[in-house]
Amino acid sequence: MRRFVDTRMGQVCCHEEGQGAPLLMIHQSGQSARMFFEALPLLGRTRRAIAIDLPGFGLSDSMPEGASMADLADLCVDVLDALGIARADVYGHHSGNKIATELSVRAPDRVKRLVLAGQSHSIIADRDARNAAIAKFTSPHTALAAIDDPVAAAAEKWMRTLSTVSSAWTQPGAASSDEVRRHARRQALDAIDGAEGSARLYAANTAYDLGQGYTRIPVETLLIEIVTDEEDEMIGRQGAPVCALIPNARLAEISAPNGDGVTLEWQAQDLVGCLEEFLGEPDDNT
Repeated sequence: MRRFVDTRMGQVCCHEEGQGAPLLMIHQSGQSARMFFEALPLLGRTRRAIAIDLPGFGLSDSMPEGASMADLADLCVDVLDALGIARADVYGHHSGNKIATELSVRAPDRVKRLVLAGQSHSIIADRDARNAAIAKFTSPHTALAAIDDPVAAAAEKWMRTLSTVSSAWTQPGAASSDEVRRHARRQALDAIDGAEGSARLYAANTAYDLGQGYTRIPVETLLIEIVTDEEDEMIGRQGAPVCALIPNARLAEISAPNGDGVTLEWQAQDLVGCLEEFLGEPDDNT
């Protein structure tokens, strides 16, 4: 089911499956709730799974310039209020894990348990080290912002979006596999819908002190580190030191093929297995 709710940043689109104890899911930069479309029906078998399109992504209204992680956490409270949810489990993926962390800090009475997921680069506690690790994602947006001529900037943004859409549309298997085409279509739509939102969400991401946020998390937390051979070699695993910062945390790992911004769309069963093991059987309809 899809519905729109009113928030401080305009209308936000919510995609829902199932009934029972609520799980709020927050996506990463460059994507939308579409990245959860494989996992939602699986989670909906046992709970009310809700994936939102953050402002500036998917079908939601735009994200205002200068929005912070605190602003986006407060927006999530607006979503919970609009859906009549007093308290929810919360899952945040890559940039979404910063929003989820800040949500638990700012509104601890609204978060039952917390799940933070991301590749090793995404969960680094030190802000400067994390920003250096994600520079390959953020630098194109920084370079674009430095173009003074608005016409030239718009043309460059258009060409970059076209390149992303073309890469998604022509990826291996797209011509012969319905499943690959389905994923390609989602990636292409997200590239178009999120062209503005990605820059603004990355700005909020790089400004956020995740390490401090970790130490202030007040609820039981599962950290899912998405591990790849490439990042094992270049960055090293971050899960154990991060869990040492979070007062009540446990660690799970999901191995994935090398890649940037791994969404786990192709490993929905693995993700759902981790979530269900941690969250257990729903015990209320909060």
